[in-house]
Amino acid sequence: MKKWSYLLSGILIGAVVATTGSVFADQIKSMVGQTVAGEYSVKVNGNSLTENAIVVDGKAHVPLRAVSDSLGAGVKVDGKTIQIDTQASAKSLVETQNTSQQESENNQIYTQNIEARIASIKSDKSFWENSLKGAEDSLAKNNKRIDELTNLPASNDPITQESRKRSLVHTQGLIEEYNKKIAEYKEKIAKYDEKIAKLEAELEASNK
Repeated sequence: MKKWSYLLSGILIGAVVATTGSVFADQIKSMVGQTVAGEYSVKVNGNSLTENAIVVDGKAHVPLRAVSDSLGAGVKVDGKTIQIDTQASAKSLVETQNTSQQESENNQIYTQNIEARIASIKSDKSFWENSLKGAEDSLAKNNKRIDELTNLPASNDPITQESRKRSLVHTQGLIEEYNKKIAEYKEKIAKYDEKIAKLEAELEASNK
């Protein structure tokens, strides 16, 4: 509002507020006893108006209608009173700014929530990755134990044979157990990866 007030307060409008274009220039130039010193282009916020300003006896005259329209201000001629309304435009600008700020804050909160969910899922995934590594290490050790038991020299001692058989059966049972755990852990990790990928896609979309 201040910007518009400063701009408009230093300009002599004349009696042609409601006119535009060539009509505006013709009326100004036809002023009795007045001298048109020249024309000047007018820019509002860097944008050129289609109508020029003129200088008459050292005073600048601009097409108020064109200026006010470019600023979003309302101009109304009521008898001999010229009414300029910038409040509606200013209110609209404030509402637009508030809406934009609110959208920005909402987007930031949304982004932070997604990032927090991703971090939580990655933490859970890390637990099962460690469990998987432990199960794979144990499986490798038991496979090695099977090789050792299988490659032991043959023995005619019944006790030795029975002990070796029990060890093989026990180790094979452990191997089956660890294989099941490994498959279970990999399935859990794959599901976590799917959730993370989905959330990361949502995060990327929200940042565009």
